[in-house]
Amino acid sequence: MQPDTALIYLRISANRTSEHASIQQQRDDCTALAARLGYIRTVEFVDEAVSAYGERTRPGYQQLLQRIAVAPATVVVWHLDRLYRRPNELEQLLDLLDTSQVRIEAVQGGSFDLNRHEGRLFARQLVAFANYESAHRGARVARAQQQRAGRGLLHGGSHYGYQHNGALEPFQAGIVRQIVDDYLIGLSPTAIAHELTRDGVPAPRGGKWNGTTVSEILTSDRLHHRRFHRPTANLIVAIWDQLISDDESTLVQLGLLLPPRDASRSSTTLLGGILRCRGCGRRLVAGVTRFGRRIYSCRTALARCPGPTLDACQMDEQITIAAVEQFSHAWRPHVPPPEELLQTIRTAREDLASFAISFGAGRLDHNGYLTMRDPLDRVLTVGGIGFAAHRQARVLRLATAEFHHRWATSLPFRRAVICALLPDLDGTSPLEPRADLSG
Repeated sequence: MQPDTALIYLRISANRTSEHASIQQQRDDCTALAARLGYIRTVEFVDEAVSAYGERTRPGYQQLLQRIAVAPATVVVWHLDRLYRRPNELEQLLDLLDTSQVRIEAVQGGSFDLNRHEGRLFARQLVAFANYESAHRGARVARAQQQRAGRGLLHGGSHYGYQHNGALEPFQAGIVRQIVDDYLIGLSPTAIAHELTRDGVPAPRGGKWNGTTVSEILTSDRLHHRRFHRPTANLIVAIWDQLISDDESTLVQLGLLLPPRDASRSSTTLLGGILRCRGCGRRLVAGVTRFGRRIYSCRTALARCPGPTLDACQMDEQITIAAVEQFSHAWRPHVPPPEELLQTIRTAREDLASFAISFGAGRLDHNGYLTMRDPLDRVLTVGGIGFAAHRQARVLRLATAEFHHRWATSLPFRRAVICALLPDLDGTSPLEPRADLSG
């Protein structure tokens, strides 16, 4: 380390409040202090949106420790609580300083030498107070959140789609509405995330959308207009604006409980993973022959199924015609009540989980487990058929212009529509394939 270089450590908590300076404010103040102390160069170590009180690893702080372990250094921070807030972290730093000379300079709170007994005493007193203050603040925040829950208010902090007072934020609420609509016609969270990123919609935390973010929105209590009072877990009447209907909330919860749909399988082709083999019933996969022809074929784990190999271009054309025709002329199906479906599926899933635990613990043998599981699998299958009817009905309610626009621009949308309007495709429905390339 050059003697004219100071190490600057910057950190801002995940739960930032107005009492702490921003990263840029810390940088400006620490750089100015380093200059006043006579340092010409600075090296920055930054942890942004990382609390020093929690158990999360701070990469910037760990890099700082590695740097000061090899040579004497001066560390400049905005305040000592930016550097550490837990006693064990301070002791880790003090152990390191037994073999290194380090001086701490703070914009707020002055400076002290951790290589001297007086400096270490001062540091231990400060970190003990900071640790107490963090724990006390956490208790206050938790109590405040309990009060908000008891009144049916949103949890404190920002919530995508909502303003702080619980009213809908128009633009973000429209995006959440789009996410729900797409999910209920069959798009997977990952496909929805790709669509939003493609359309240039900013993610809640900036950058690109991902499937996890979409899933968090779909499973959030705020979307389903519910709040629980801890620790009793009693349901509290929510008083923020409702974004989706009760039936839509029930259908989203139902979709999350059922096995993944064929349309949610990742594919760059129209029918890959959707078509099923006429011979063995397995899903067909997309491929290309040595002559460059696109095909759909069945491959088992060990060898190719003797079933037919289908010309992908012809099948895509046939299924496209059939799906658009179905959208234009099909009657809306009868749909079962969503709440009844949800209760049935939820009970079946809970029973399956219970039997699996019993099997794992040795209380059920394999045959006994299968005997218990089979009727529940049939319940899930029937529930999936009921949910598929709701998906089909929602596709058929789309405006004609919207349907054709999205059909022309979105492969995930086309796959979801095909699964909704033309279920159980086996390579012969709805039109007989004109070519068999297996020979």
